Amino acid sequence: MQTIIVEIINSNALKVLQDLQQKQFINIIDKPHFNSLVFPGKPLTKQEFKELIASRENKPGISLTKAKAKWEKKKKQLLKLAK
Repeated sequence: MQTIIVEIINSNALKVLQDLQQKQFINIIDKPHFNSLVFPGKPLTKQEFKELIASRENKPGISLTKAKAKWEKKKKQLLKLAK
């Protein structure tokens, strides 16, 4: 789960977000309490957020084949533990 704060400046955009909430893809929090445990960590500044995005974009990705293979291995481990 990731929590973001968005300023909505268009009623059409709000409608799209409300539709996503109705489909249970997102949860809209009208007035968040930032001292809540739901929001771990400290808030990022705009500069920190830009640096975070830039650092993630510059990291090497993983191919779909490798990701599937990793998931299959992990799935087998989890199924063993579940028995």
